[in-house]
Amino acid sequence: MQCPNNHSDAIRCNQLLDVAEELIDNQGVVSFRFAQIAKGAECSTNTLYKYFSSKEDVLVCLFLRNTTSSQIPTFIKENPDLTINERSVLAVLFTFEVVKRSPIFNILRVVSINSMFWQLASSDKIEVLKNRVNLFWSRIKRPLEDAVASGDLQATEADIKDLSQALYFFLAGITSSFESKLMDEQYFTAEDMLGYRHISRLMNRYQWRKPISQEMMQGLSSRISDFLDRGHGNIRSCENCLAIGKKSDCRE
Repeated sequence: MQCPNNHSDAIRCNQLLDVAEELIDNQGVVSFRFAQIAKGAECSTNTLYKYFSSKEDVLVCLFLRNTTSSQIPTFIKENPDLTINERSVLAVLFTFEVVKRSPIFNILRVVSINSMFWQLASSDKIEVLKNRVNLFWSRIKRPLEDAVASGDLQATEADIKDLSQALYFFLAGITSSFESKLMDEQYFTAEDMLGYRHISRLMNRYQWRKPISQEMMQGLSSRISDFLDRGHGNIRSCENCLAIGKKSDCRE
């Protein structure tokens, strides 16, 4: 099932996704039915099938248009003064802020990247999903490589790989725990400063010209929060999703 290839189709596709997201908000990911999207959008099932072949397609697309990879390039353009230290933690902190505002994003992330789920989606949706997941990994890894190249970080290629994975695994664990709301406070405390301490410990295991500080991360999080508060609704669109999905690098 191919993604929209013109502006009018992209608008219609986005309308259907808006309805689906509202259904998930009201009923949950499991309970809402594929056919309800057509009813909510006041269109025929044939129109729905023009864009999506299944519920899996819809959920993958909802995740794709909500990913932080779709928003980070705009943030970077609006904040050209970001230091190498700030860029090295940007993807992690940006995701924290998005999850705090939109629990549905984390639900979609957990569901969509499950191999038993995404393999049921259309081949073109799978291709974009794979590109997006790898793009997010690059948004963690590339700034670390840039820091090494500029002399701000002393680390080997193996160190960069280890640190990238450590940051990603920490991010996946803390966002899932934050959204689940199941863990007692004795095991998990959802405090920003605690998260900053964990990140700084991971980062500062390696030799930075200027250590990664909690104060720097707090300031960056405030800038991200202000950015998200301003809306940027045009970012969450099929057209922007397709444009981002074709990129394999994060050097915007």
